[in-house]
Amino acid sequence: MYLRRSTTVKYMIAAFFGAVIYCEWYVYLIQKQYWPELECDDQDTSCIKILFIADPQIQGDEAVPPPLSYLFNWDSDSYLRSTFKVVVDYWSPEILVYLGDLMDEGSIATMPQFHGYVKRLAGIFEWDFPAVRVWVPGDNDIGGENEPIRRDKIEEFEKVFEQPPIVEYSNISFYKVNAITYKFPRKDDEFPGNEKNFKIAVSHYSVTDKTMFAHQIMKAINPNIFFCAHDHESKYVKQNKKLGQRQLVWLNGPTPTLNISFEQETLYEVYVPTCSYRMGTDYIGYGAAVLENNQKNMRYTVFWSPTRFPYLIIYLCMLVILLLYCLVFCVARLCHRKSATITKSADMSPLLQRI
Repeated sequence: MYLRRSTTVKYMIAAFFGAVIYCEWYVYLIQKQYWPELECDDQDTSCIKILFIADPQIQGDEAVPPPLSYLFNWDSDSYLRSTFKVVVDYWSPEILVYLGDLMDEGSIATMPQFHGYVKRLAGIFEWDFPAVRVWVPGDNDIGGENEPIRRDKIEEFEKVFEQPPIVEYSNISFYKVNAITYKFPRKDDEFPGNEKNFKIAVSHYSVTDKTMFAHQIMKAINPNIFFCAHDHESKYVKQNKKLGQRQLVWLNGPTPTLNISFEQETLYEVYVPTCSYRMGTDYIGYGAAVLENNQKNMRYTVFWSPTRFPYLIIYLCMLVILLLYCLVFCVARLCHRKSATITKSADMSPLLQRI
């Protein structure tokens, strides 16, 4: 009986470690096998790689009470860290653009909590390779969707992620457009930017669906392309430069690739999907763009990440099986002891010994 129990326990331990290796290492190792090819031509010295990180929304302290919050936060942070590391090690982008909603509770957090979330973000998206970073606030960082806009959080976000409103790299200018507060960099700003550069407008909210605001952006900046987030979905909108003939196209295939020629009179706004598994969608990933041929063309795709909930369900099932096994074993052990006690207490000695 002991040997059989021991063998069962060994199998269960082996299965647990096998599940951990598969769920915490192997799934991230093989995810890149399903990504489309997106590399620069060796002959094109103008080619630049841009990675877009949208809606990580690291979980805060208020969503789940401790001690469960420690486990949930650790798992969410670990997932983001693993998927991000696989992408940047595989692709080595030169520019990282964070499209807002970095924190789930940034807009309602105290300042010590806010700074704690920023430290967690730094640990999650840490990468030794030198790259330019562009930080854009989202409504969960500064308010604006289900709660009022927090001016103190806007100031703190700008202080923590200190950089000019126009970030330049090579001959590309990233214009940080805030479609929450309806503000954007203007020509008379302290950092005017190079008008000859290729212009990318980055925002958390979509800009082109806000007609009056979009016309202001086009008149003041005239960007070549827009990138946004917030919807947690992979799609893009194309329209003419006058913001008419708007057409929505989904980009959710297994190997989606968008090819854009900027010599055409078409304006694109690309929605980058969330990179967090907590946003209620199975389409999780990082947007990746290659700007090439002297900024005449762009190829954009999504490096999809593996879903997380099926593997958490595997852990839960294994835990339930282990608890059921322990329960059955304990009940059987108690029944065995009770039976042994009854047998021992019964007087089964021969009749002559009892006289």
